[in-house]
Amino acid sequence: MTHAADRTGTKLNRRTALGGLGAAVALGGRQGYPALAEAGGDLATHPLAGTWAVMTDAGLVPQTHHADGSFIAAFPPNYVDPATGLTFQGAGLGQWERTGERSGRFTFLQVLADPAGAYAGTFQLSASIEASEDGRAWFSTDSPRIVVRDPGNTVVFDQVVPLGPPVTATRISATPDAFVMPEVRPAPATPVS
Repeated sequence: MTHAADRTGTKLNRRTALGGLGAAVALGGRQGYPALAEAGGDLATHPLAGTWAVMTDAGLVPQTHHADGSFIAAFPPNYVDPATGLTFQGAGLGQWERTGERSGRFTFLQVLADPAGAYAGTFQLSASIEASEDGRAWFSTDSPRIVVRDPGNTVVFDQVVPLGPPVTATRISATPDAFVMPEVRPAPATPVS
């Protein structure tokens, strides 16, 4: 067998292998998506689908629950962490799903960076929520689970964190006159020694 023939045979084998791998990935992806859609049902008509003004202990966080199950939350660009100091954070990106007629749960992941811009790990939050009967508001129904990972993806914190009053949200509408901001939550009291 000549070197040229050997090279041609190798290319054909690579093409076949890559084509087979591509087909497997494509079919695997197609099988996974309907299963996700079946588990969540039609999210476009679920009362949690849409864009929300969410009031948390840390302030306002706009977020969108998309009809395809994707989720995005727009946090302020930075915060002061009691352990690490000034921390910069990206948007919270994740997935949400229905758990009932008006209820759902979501998980999102944020990338964290230190003041010099170096990757500092990730923040992950999972929580359950329920829409009001009129679909204009929602509130948290349990304490969220928070997972923090360091830059090497080692889990450094993984706990269900009890919060004060429930997190609340109001639906953002297309016209400013129809939009009502959620009620501001009082800041947690600072202990006096």
